[in-house]
Amino acid sequence: YSATKFAVSAMGEALRQEVAEAGVRVSLISPGMTDTPFFDNGTPAWALTDDDVARAVMYAISQPAHVNVAEVVVRPTAQTM
Repeated sequence: YSATKFAVSAMGEALRQEVAEAGVRVSLISPGMTDTPFFDNGTPAWALTDDDVARAVMYAISQPAHVNVAEVVVRPTAQTM
């Protein structure tokens, strides 16, 4: 799991460097526990909502063209792991 998470982050950074001169911005948004149907027993009330994640995406893409938000980690306040 940890190796996969690192690989995704490394791939995002490699892509960002590869396309930077073309003016393409690459952002990696890493949400914590999010309320999705993935969990068999439901998610805790404190899990992130789709709107929480969408606000992080909007933050990244709403920056001026010369700004690249390379990585955003969004976690619920109550998430301990």
